[in-house]
Amino acid sequence: MPNNPYDEIFKSLAKILGEMTAEGGEPPRIIGCTIIAGGGAPHREEEMPEDDDGIDYEVVEGEDCVYVTAEVPPEAEVAAEFGPREVTLTVGDATETIDLEADIDGEGSSYSVNNGILDVVCRKAGKTA
Repeated sequence: MPNNPYDEIFKSLAKILGEMTAEGGEPPRIIGCTIIAGGGAPHREEEMPEDDDGIDYEVVEGEDCVYVTAEVPPEAEVAAEFGPREVTLTVGDATETIDLEADIDGEGSSYSVNNGILDVVCRKAGKTA
């Protein structure tokens, strides 16, 4: 029976956690990680085709939030604007409006860029943190 492709990742994380919690343990050596937890399997939207000149992104819908992730070039100007049922990403000169299937709380939503990855968290309207 073939191994689950995530087995190696979980083994590595278990090893790192064991080293961190051991007496005189090493400091963590994880630079960036996003873990999205929620009930059930998230809804995934297909990534845009590579021949399109827009922004390549992935959308994952959870119970309380809609998550958008995109790879961005280093030092690019990045922004995200939240509408009632959409988020507009701007990366350099490229702009992409993503229609969402849920109403969004623009004030409770946020975005960040770390190590060339744009993470957008669109909090669903009526959901609290």
